[in-house]
Amino acid sequence: MRVLQLHNHHAALGGAMEVLAHEGELLRGAGHDVTEYTLPAAETLGLPAWRAGAKAVWNLEAQREVSRRIARFKPDVVHVHTPFPLMSPSVFQAAHRAGVPAVTTLHSYRYSCVVGTCVRDDRICEDCVGSKLKLAGIRHQCYHDSTGATAALTLGLAVHRAVGTFHHAVTRYLTLTDFSRRLLIRDGFPAEKIVVKPNSVPDPGPELVRVQGRSPSPDEGSTASQDHPERTVLFVGRLIDLKGVRTLLDAWQRTPAGMRLVIAGDGDLRPLVEERAAADPSITFLGWVGEDEVTRLMRDAEVVVVPSQWYEGLPLVILRSLSVGTPLIVSDLENFAEDVVADGVGLTFRMGDAADLADRLARVVREESLMNGLREAARASYDARYSPSADLKRLVTIYTEIAR
Repeated sequence: MRVLQLHNHHAALGGAMEVLAHEGELLRGAGHDVTEYTLPAAETLGLPAWRAGAKAVWNLEAQREVSRRIARFKPDVVHVHTPFPLMSPSVFQAAHRAGVPAVTTLHSYRYSCVVGTCVRDDRICEDCVGSKLKLAGIRHQCYHDSTGATAALTLGLAVHRAVGTFHHAVTRYLTLTDFSRRLLIRDGFPAEKIVVKPNSVPDPGPELVRVQGRSPSPDEGSTASQDHPERTVLFVGRLIDLKGVRTLLDAWQRTPAGMRLVIAGDGDLRPLVEERAAADPSITFLGWVGEDEVTRLMRDAEVVVVPSQWYEGLPLVILRSLSVGTPLIVSDLENFAEDVVADGVGLTFRMGDAADLADRLARVVREESLMNGLREAARASYDARYSPSADLKRLVTIYTEIAR
């Protein structure tokens, strides 16, 4: 099968770029022919505001280039990862006119919210969900605090709804969770075209998978496990309010002795984390660490905590934790708590409730048999849902169905 991948890079490295590369490798490894066309981040091009705005509505250059690449490469499927902001949904029209089915992965909520997060003023916001014209976004200058930039993206969504791009030129929408699928339906997208297809992460290998009921010995893990034999709770991610960092730090003040909190990441709240770590010897702050070290930290942890306070699609930190057999504690937002509960791979707590999170953290020490069961289920969930083999099978099935 021949697959043309399309993507508009963003200034900040994110999961979408990682998934684009990962899926390309999976497909090539299985004998499929894959090529990609990408645009750089808008911030790097130095375009005047009027031109960037015009491209966000309908990028004729990108549409023509995609048409040329389709004619030359003759793909069976065009897979659009993120067309926003500058590539624009016009690339779907290029595929449609060439008679090639197009799918798109919803790495964010960009089809329903101009900033893609459903967040405003550090709170969940659904003001634009269900509205064909996202006027609330313009009113609140949601995109880069700019009325003009927000209006351009809003107009782009409205234009492509009006001309049928989203209903006729897109063959399948791939959401990461069922929650994301339901939100897209509420926003007026055709339910029959939306398929849940979570991402995957590479298998770390048996040497990095936690054995049920056994703590790693000091000579087989990371620095964290060597220096601190206590039961480790791990947080990995950006240090910002929406990631629930304050909630986690407040909860930690109520946790029992014999536990250690390891925080790996960087961001605006780094000074707060450093302050708490300096005052509390049970908190270890590592800063930003490499992917290999993150994997080892996860393997050595009793639990990975994901206290996010916004609709993250399906954070790769969750998939990586499951891949090494480490259970989770997550906030009770439906987009990722649903699968955590359904698969029995972790515990949930009320979003933003430090006392409720502290109670779940205490169970890590108090209920060893529970944690052993969650650990066994974690790796099983990864094998069934988030392994490369499961992901490749889902992806090829979708491609095959629409390419007939």
